[in-house]
Amino acid sequence: MRTYLTKRIFSLLMAGGLLSVAAGCQTYGPKDLTPAKDVLNASCCRPDTETEINFLTLRQTPPEQYVLDKGDILGIYIQGITGDKDVPPPVNFPNARDVDTDPGLGYPVPVRDDGYISLPLVTPIRVTGLTLSQAERKIVGAYTKDKKILLEGNEKIIVTLMKRRTYNVLVIREDGSSGNGNNNIRRNEVYVDDEIKSESFSIDLPAYENDVLHALSETGGLPGQRALNEITILRGGQNRGSNGSVIQAVGAPSMGGISSTIDGANAIRIPIRGESGSFPQISEQDIILKDGDVVYIKGREREVFYTGGLLSGGRFPLPRDYDIDVLEAIAIAGGSGTGSSGSNGAQAIRFGEVKPATQVTVLRKCGCEQVAIDVDLRYALADPTERVIIQPGDLIVLEYRKNEIFVNSAAQVLKFGGIFNVFR
Repeated sequence: MRTYLTKRIFSLLMAGGLLSVAAGCQTYGPKDLTPAKDVLNASCCRPDTETEINFLTLRQTPPEQYVLDKGDILGIYIQGITGDKDVPPPVNFPNARDVDTDPGLGYPVPVRDDGYISLPLVTPIRVTGLTLSQAERKIVGAYTKDKKILLEGNEKIIVTLMKRRTYNVLVIREDGSSGNGNNNIRRNEVYVDDEIKSESFSIDLPAYENDVLHALSETGGLPGQRALNEITILRGGQNRGSNGSVIQAVGAPSMGGISSTIDGANAIRIPIRGESGSFPQISEQDIILKDGDVVYIKGREREVFYTGGLLSGGRFPLPRDYDIDVLEAIAIAGGSGTGSSGSNGAQAIRFGEVKPATQVTVLRKCGCEQVAIDVDLRYALADPTERVIIQPGDLIVLEYRKNEIFVNSAAQVLKFGGIFNVFR
């Protein structure tokens, strides 16, 4: 009996030793690891003084009175000239998009590209820069004073705004926006793995609503969590040469006045968040859109971190507006920070473990090289300097240390390999 028991215990110890040796192989040795305290986390942390943009700065100031320009369509009725005296002027009711426009009376007269309107029996009349009341007085003067076609005081002339001018703008979004369901918007979707990768919208913005805020509200609202902290405006229209006061880079050689890169002089970047005191000033000319301009909301699909080892392998997006450390990243990935969640390949060792895994290696690419950062969870739980700030592209690998492997392996063998069989 003693000999059998001795052999049994010896076999158990040998089995535990072999398991610990087999499972204790690690990719990196101690000399290859960089201690967490040597990593300058302060350079990765965002300041506590960050503030969010006031989104009213993305909207142009509405005028007290509508000012006419090319592209507007006026409703004009001149009794005896554009209509019979016994026939009332036609009425044009606005559509659902122009809910703030009053019904238009008269016959449609477009404002030409040169800013003039053409009416019967008089020379073209310039109305650009005038309000409706000013344009009406000018038309009355053309028929009563300049040509004396109508008797002053007895003329019946009505001038209304039948249709506001619009500006066609393209909005490209990579933040998973789904738009607002407006059937009047031309929309195109690009799918990757049954998920919307990007959407493009061709929208017509009425005058004085042709700004960034209205373009975003028409296509799904403000940038979501899947978007970068910036809005890019590509000047491809009438205001191509305007100077923005936000971020503009000097472009590479270009054709037709448009840079060949998104960092060219025709691009304006407006940050969504920034540090208080250094937030850039945004002028109204920066956010006004014209025909051919593009509003680009870039996605942040590369701002992710990866997990491996005893953690279930996965790919997780980093929060956009704040930083996380290695403990928070492990919690996001489904672990507890002490090795309680693992992949299927580690379940045989981790079932009923006595000592949890505390070895975390953060693999970080620095240019063409890779740095392995050592994090000891035993110290990281109590010492904030041990908690590495996670950066995009980091790979977090959770492993057992050698002493943890030995203790857990011995416990597993003793529990399932012989103690109960020995004393049967």
